[in-house]
Amino acid sequence: MASPVRATAVFDLEAPGYDLGFGTNPAGLVFRRVFQGCLLQAIPSGARVLDVGCGTGEDALFLAEAGFTVRGVDPSPAMVGRARAKAAAREIPESRLSFEERGAEDPWDGSGPAFDGAYSDFGAISCADPARAGDALARALRPGAPVVLSLLGRYPLPALIHRLVTGRGEPRSRRPPRVAGVRVPVWYATPAGARVRLGSAFAWRGARALGVLLPGPDHRAWPERNPQLFALLAAAESLVREWPVLRGLGDHLVLEGVRR
Repeated sequence: MASPVRATAVFDLEAPGYDLGFGTNPAGLVFRRVFQGCLLQAIPSGARVLDVGCGTGEDALFLAEAGFTVRGVDPSPAMVGRARAKAAAREIPESRLSFEERGAEDPWDGSGPAFDGAYSDFGAISCADPARAGDALARALRPGAPVVLSLLGRYPLPALIHRLVTGRGEPRSRRPPRVAGVRVPVWYATPAGARVRLGSAFAWRGARALGVLLPGPDHRAWPERNPQLFALLAAAESLVREWPVLRGLGDHLVLEGVRR
């Protein structure tokens, strides 16, 4: 696992170009749209919500403009700065949307549970110690509060098929992702493994895959060269991402549950 200081520095380097890079990634856009749909279904309207690993604030902005009150936290000062600037540009008051430099292992400094729901997108918690992050998240939430987490999947089906057909590549667990050109160690999730590693404070009710048919965001050039096939795969994936076997074979794994 990367040290907090090193990981923060890497994401600081990524922040200036994040929205023009990953923010326009075809697979990333599909993943975000599906994830945001999960948030609207899982979290009660008007709830006070914690965004863990908010990055430049896209999901937080989306929920704030939909009537939620959102607190976004991220260990990267540069990411938080971008998020605050975007909120100011859209004239969203701090009473509705605020951001703070905090990590997933300590996302809230209040004296007790304060949030009606929480979420974390694009593997932000995958960069943190899962047991510590799960414990901290539980302390920030009221009992019964919904939780939606998008974690880095351990066995993406497209990559498995590619290795089977070509004989090239290596298991994802041996290949940490690159951020700003730097390898950042993470933990990769399976549905059963994530439930254990995040602790017993949550009752997990559902799981779905993102990128079980679609190539993941690492393969940006492919959907740009094959837009029609990409659209067909996206439509097909919407039908199968919750199937019992396939939901554990995505580029990302989305877990939905509640604080016990």
